[in-house]
Amino acid sequence: MNSANKKTFLLIIITVGCILIFSHFQINNRQDDTVTVEVADTKETTSIDPSLIMSADNNYTTAADSEITLPDSYSIDVPYISQYPELPTGCEITSLTEVLQFYGFDVDKEYMAANYLPTKDYLEPGSYINYFYGSPWSEHGSGWFSPAIITAANTFLQDNNSQLSANSLSYSSVNTIFNELTKGHPIIIWTCFNYDAEVTYIDIDVGNGQTFSWPTNEHCTVLTGFNLNTSTVTLADPTYGIIERSIEEFSYYYKMYFYQALVIK
Repeated sequence: MNSANKKTFLLIIITVGCILIFSHFQINNRQDDTVTVEVADTKETTSIDPSLIMSADNNYTTAADSEITLPDSYSIDVPYISQYPELPTGCEITSLTEVLQFYGFDVDKEYMAANYLPTKDYLEPGSYINYFYGSPWSEHGSGWFSPAIITAANTFLQDNNSQLSANSLSYSSVNTIFNELTKGHPIIIWTCFNYDAEVTYIDIDVGNGQTFSWPTNEHCTVLTGFNLNTSTVTLADPTYGIIERSIEEFSYYYKMYFYQALVIK
C-alpha cells in the first residue's frame, strides 16, 4: 500500500470510529418519548425528582387511542376563586377549594389554609411534598405537590363525613386525565405560573443530607375542560380566572412539574 492509500485508509478508520462513538453517545443519552410511567399508589415522595422527568416521557397524544375513546370536547363548570389578595402563594389550597365548592361544600380558601394546609416553618425531608414550607399568606411562601393536597383533601372530607376521597393521578398520560374529566371529575393539576417561562430546578437543602429540586414558576390549577378540535384545555386558574391554554403547552408543563395531578371523586 503506497503512502497516499495509507493516508486514505487511516482517514476512513478515524471517520468510522468517530461515527460509532457519536452514535453510542446519542443512543445512551437520548430521551425516550414513548415511555409510560405509572404510579401504583399515592406515596410519591421518592418519585418526585427532576432526574425522572429528564429521563422518561409519557406518550402525550391528543387523539383517542386504542384504550381510551375521548369526545371531541368536554367541559364542566367549576367556580373560579382568586387566590389574591389573601393567599399570594396559595394556589394549591385555592385550587382544592374550587373543587370542594364544585362538590357543594360551603368552604373558603382561608378556612382551608388555616385548618387543613400541612405547613412547617422549617425545612426537613418531605418539604414541598408532604407539607407547605412557609405561609401561603406571604409572598415568600413556597408550594407543595399532590401528596400534601391529598392529605388535606381527605382530612377535610373525613371531617365532613363525605363519601368522596382524593386519589392520585400523578404520572398518568394526558389522555387518562382527559378521560377522568369526562366522568364529571375536575382534575387538580400542576403547571406553570407563566406559560412563557423557562422551568429551571433549584436544589434546596432539606436536611439529613437530602435536597429537593424545586421547579421555578410552580403553579397549581384545576382542569375543567378540553377541546381536541382546537387543541386547547380550559382551566379554573386561581391567578388568571377561567382561561384556555394549548394542549401542547399544558402537556409540556405537566411534565416539567413532575406529572402531578389528583382527582376527588
